[in-house]
Amino acid sequence: MDKRFKAFTLVEMLIVMGIIIILMAVGITAGRYAINRANDVAHQNAVDNMYTAVQAYYADHRSYPAIENFSTALTDDTVEYYIGEYMDDGAFDGGTAATYYYATDTLQQEVLVCVSLFGQYDSGIDGDFYCNGNGFGSENLLNGSITDKIVPRIQEGTTTLDQSPMGEAFNTQQNWLDDSTWGAVVTAS
Repeated sequence: MDKRFKAFTLVEMLIVMGIIIILMAVGITAGRYAINRANDVAHQNAVDNMYTAVQAYYADHRSYPAIENFSTALTDDTVEYYIGEYMDDGAFDGGTAATYYYATDTLQQEVLVCVSLFGQYDSGIDGDFYCNGNGFGSENLLNGSITDKIVPRIQEGTTTLDQSPMGEAFNTQQNWLDDSTWGAVVTAS
């Protein structure tokens, strides 16, 4: 009896495996992009909610919370400058870990709230900052250096202030976390 078995050849199997690997690589890349974009949107929404909360606080108290109190203003409901009461439950939840920034002018009339869109500031990942507030371009707030909602992070190796889109507010020598004009909160994932 002559039996013939039909099967795939080794070349056919390798071609199919190659196609599957290519499709997996494309799918993983698209998935990572979608996750990163979703986190950026969550962080931007958190900044918008924080700005709305500090505006509501301003309406009640005629000044913004001081920058040295920014961390407790978000987390400690026993302090008088607590802005969490002006936010919906979960409004501050924003995707993955990030660093949020808050600055006011000396007269407590202008404010900016920003977030690092690339994760925590010291993570070493390139990305932009997103800001919201009423102090864009104001000479009273960070020397008018922030004029747009999306602020590009300067590239590694940039050392002069005129190469930085943030002017004096941000450069490689004096980052946002060390600058006394900002209050900063690092959120964990």
